[in-house]
Amino acid sequence: MKSEVAKLELIEWLAKIEDKGMLSSLLFLKKSSESFDWADQLTIDQRNRVEEGLEDIEKGRTLSNEKVWKKYGRKA
Repeated sequence: MKSEVAKLELIEWLAKIEDKGMLSSLLFLKKSSESFDWADQLTIDQRNRVEEGLEDIEKGRTLSNEKVWKKYGRKA
């Protein structure tokens, strides 16, 4: 069965549903499939860099906003 045919069949079926419990369950399924944590989309390298940044913060290896702006020739 092609995707388009399956979609149309589901749309027709969905339009006929009267059961509020079934609609609620389907809506829950829809919302849960749409929600995701952006962090799950990061590459391994990106995750490692985030972890390094968090470790830097914990160990106090940070710069003030003013120093960063000064380094790049801008005023805070």
